[in-house]
Amino acid sequence: MSDDALLKKAGYQLESFLSDCQISEFRGQKILEIGFKNGLFLNECHKAGLIPTGIEIEKSYYKKVKITYPHLNVVWYNGERIPFPNETFDFVVSYQVLEHVSCIEHIISECVRLLKPNGIMYHVCPNYSSFYEGHYKVIWTPCFNKTSGRYYLKLLRLYTPYYETLNIVKPKTILQNLNSHKNKINLISLGQKEFMQKFNRDQIQKVDNILLKKILLLLLKKKMLSEILLKFIARINWYYPLTIIARKR
Repeated sequence: MSDDALLKKAGYQLESFLSDCQISEFRGQKILEIGFKNGLFLNECHKAGLIPTGIEIEKSYYKKVKITYPHLNVVWYNGERIPFPNETFDFVVSYQVLEHVSCIEHIISECVRLLKPNGIMYHVCPNYSSFYEGHYKVIWTPCFNKTSGRYYLKLLRLYTPYYETLNIVKPKTILQNLNSHKNKINLISLGQKEFMQKFNRDQIQKVDNILLKKILLLLLKKKMLSEILLKFIARINWYYPLTIIARKR
């Protein structure tokens, strides 16, 4: 992806975060990004008037961002307790991170701990109850678990050891983790509404599987049919991606 495309993506991520969470007043508020990678989202937050902080487990990303954006507050993270006091941040966000962490439950718990009262957590990640696997760019099926997904990729001759690092994240996985904090947070969305709102040509063009892209573009042309199918897909959790929004009480 070109530098311009990456910058545009970071701007879109910030815009979507604010829109999805219905945030209008944000300047001067503290936001933590888990897994900042290239630092572009953090820098967009800085330019918009937020006070951004980022943590990153990959040391090469941390070192590069530290040099490229010396004005940003970035921290190398060892994967254990996030090194900030309770109730430090107004917002905690991540993009395509939950499928890579060693323990989703730990990350969710840390988000709850770090959020101020009325603070919002926002995570975007693949939905493995859907029909697309973005890392391998293949059509998927909602019934696959870790083992069947492995056999499927081997059948396609696409399997690599990288697959073993992925969490097969599904809505029920997230619900189980959030339910353990139900006395502290209110779940706002798992992404069904956001999926239907963003089902457009620009989003479909981001799908890297040619067959699936053609099917989705064809569906987009059939307005009445697409509305019915989108509601059905959202209802049975076949939508993509997961967009997790929860507010701390």
